[in-house]
Amino acid sequence: MVPIHDTDLAEERWKEKEWHQYELWEDVEQRLRKIKRIWIFATLVLFILLSSIPIIIDRSPKWGAYSSIRELSQQINTMKREAAAQHSTFRLKFINFETLTYQIEKVLDCSKKSGVVVFLGSLSNGNHRYLLLNEEQGLKLGIPGLTTGFCYDPQLGSESGDTFVGFGVIPVKDLAKTRTDRISILILNGPSAEISFD
Repeated sequence: MVPIHDTDLAEERWKEKEWHQYELWEDVEQRLRKIKRIWIFATLVLFILLSSIPIIIDRSPKWGAYSSIRELSQQINTMKREAAAQHSTFRLKFINFETLTYQIEKVLDCSKKSGVVVFLGSLSNGNHRYLLLNEEQGLKLGIPGLTTGFCYDPQLGSESGDTFVGFGVIPVKDLAKTRTDRISILILNGPSAEISFD
């Protein structure tokens, strides 16, 4: 058997230490690469967030108006369902255009101007102030057929007949600027008052 000398052991230890330092530097390098990727990803996410803020600020009034219109469509669907279930005529009319307050009345027929109020409510405004457009304001903005009330008879259908009517909600600050891209419109089409959005 060949004897093992201290110098052989020292040389082995030296080689092991060399490799250990090399492996340590590889770990450090991987960690630095990982940190660099995290910084690049975080910068990209921050850039996208900062770029989207002006768009969100500009479009949030439209989204709020759309939310109000969607809520109104649900209320009209409920009113139509109740009209069919009770075999009665119902009318929805807005009583305050600035607070978007409306009432639902039970009437004998659509030709009657008033009836018994069965529900009083208002559309949610969110963070912005909205206004319901009447027919005159709609024509000024180039949107014909807007209304502030809707009557539905379960046998005869909508009072508008084969034509369409619509409810328009606009942010108050857009009315003075005559800005029309943030108006949300609920369209009721035909005798069955089929609902669509614009």
